[in-house]
Parts: sequence; C-alpha cells; structure tokens
Amino acid sequence: MPSPSPVRIDPKVRKQIEILVVEANPADTLLTEMAFKAAGLTSGFRSVSDGQDALAYVHKEGKYANVPTPDLIFLDLSLPKKAGLEVLKAIKTTPHLMHIPIVVASGSEDPEHIRAVYALNGNCFMRKPSDLTQFLRFIELCYEFWGSIVTLSPPANLTRAVNLGQPSRKAEPTA
Repeated sequence: MPSPSPVRIDPKVRKQIEILVVEANPADTLLTEMAFKAAGLTSGFRSVSDGQDALAYVHKEGKYANVPTPDLIFLDLSLPKKAGLEVLKAIKTTPHLMHIPIVVASGSEDPEHIRAVYALNGNCFMRKPSDLTQFLRFIELCYEFWGSIVTLSPPANLTRAVNLGQPSRKAEPTA
C-alpha cells in the first residue's frame, strides 16, 4: 500500500504573519526576505541588524515606537552590540513578549550554544544551511509551520481580555 503524500499548503492561502529577522549580514537578510516572499509572505517582513535594535524593536522604543509586534522572530546568534543569547533571554523573560516564538539560527552546531538556546526557552535551534536550495526549503517549511499549522499565542493583554469575557482590544506593551 503506497504511503500518502504529504499535504501541501498552497502558498497563496497561508496566513500573513509579522516576522522579525535579526541578522547582522545584509546578504543573509535579503536572501531570507526573498525566501519568505517565495514561500507566500506578501507583507509583514521586518529586519534589524543588531541585538540592541532587536530589543528596541520589540519594546517599541525610539524609531520603532509604531511597529507591529512580531508573530515570529528569526534570531541569529552572532550579532553586534548585544549577543543573540542576550536578546533571546531578554525577550523570553519579558511577560508581554515571552509568547513570541523565536527560531534561533547559527552558522555552527556548538552544543553549548544549542543547550543555551533551549535553556533560555528558544523555540528551536537550526544550523543555517550552506546550500541555497536547502535554505529556501528551510524558510518555506518554517513559514508553513509557523504561519499555517501552529496556532500562535495572542499577546498576554489580549488573552486576559478574552478570558475575562471582555471584547478584545489591541494589546499595548506594559513597562
């Protein structure tokens, strides 16, 4: 009996989500953006190039005061100004941000880094594929998983409003 073929979700019907890519290498950022667009993301791609800007972005500080809260973060470990593990820890220990899934990417498979990512509640660790075809496929699968299969958690303020039977409202970050 032949095994069933995997179910493929048409990229045109994938949910549009807000994705923040934190990547120091501009070429990798551009490649990641093109890969997400090829996978069906038509809007919602944002990027910053260092750890300090990543934290300013998620905390909506300075020039990032009016940005949307990301639904998903792709975080490189090798960042200037503030290391990727520091960014991961800061986000995952902040109550109004800890719901955001973080996919950590690295050019190496250092066991210490992998353990640290999971100890800090990173959602997954992946070694950046060196082959372009593998990279494009990885981004497509990530977008399919996080954008179509998973039910992402709403921000904490929205969850409380729903649980209290109140109408949902746009969540505002608390200090």
